[in-house]
Amino acid sequence: MTQTVLTIAGSDTLAGGGLQSDLKTFENYHLFGLTAITCIAVVKNNQFEINDLSSTLFREQLTTVSENLDLAGIKIGLVHQLDSLDIVKSFIQDFEGPIVLDPVMAFKETDQVYGQAYRNKLIELFPFVTIVTPNLKEAEILSQQRITNLTEMEQAAQKIIALGASSVVIKGGERLSGELASDLFYDGDQFEFFSKPKLTEVTINGAGCTLASAITANLVLGKELVTAISESKEFVYQGIKKGVRLKNGEGNVWFGDSVNAGVLV
Repeated sequence: MTQTVLTIAGSDTLAGGGLQSDLKTFENYHLFGLTAITCIAVVKNNQFEINDLSSTLFREQLTTVSENLDLAGIKIGLVHQLDSLDIVKSFIQDFEGPIVLDPVMAFKETDQVYGQAYRNKLIELFPFVTIVTPNLKEAEILSQQRITNLTEMEQAAQKIIALGASSVVIKGGERLSGELASDLFYDGDQFEFFSKPKLTEVTINGAGCTLASAITANLVLGKELVTAISESKEFVYQGIKKGVRLKNGEGNVWFGDSVNAGVLV
């Protein structure tokens, strides 16, 4: 029986991240992916512009999913609207499968009032999800501290757990100095770092989204949480190596035909 996974996310027209990367990841794991679209991102004057779908339409998508399919897992990405976060909370609070929350915070840094309101509303989801997967910047916003080294990453993880999360993996990426790209897992009891040598490839757009959706897929397939994170990091690592270049010199994570993460059923 094919298992079905929902991504609640925005649409990235260039398909590096967002629901497009989630669906491609689910397919690689031989899972059937569904979407509830929160917004559509386009590029104007070299800047991402986010266009929100109405909260009514968003709610109707979730109703359509719940009335027609049984879900094995949920991945939550960019929600963007405060009203939609309330809808997500109502949708997930009785769900019994794995839920991965990738807390994408795409508001302007100068908009402190909205940013704080969004942070507070997002934290309300923490008690209902399996794991929260912020990148360094998002972890700084959630923990309200700077992260410049691994010790500070551990401190931030502790603060995120204190906000109500069951577990967290902070995606370090390439922002910290050194030769390794390190992600940190913490569940309130143990810290565990997952490190790989930094790559020179520019095809990194969507790496964070893909890691979160790969963790979701691995959990749906019955993997333990630490194993799911470790295997997902390797999956993303290979996806960066196989990525697709854009005209502007950047590039997207992609898996090609040479990466097969799933188990045929």
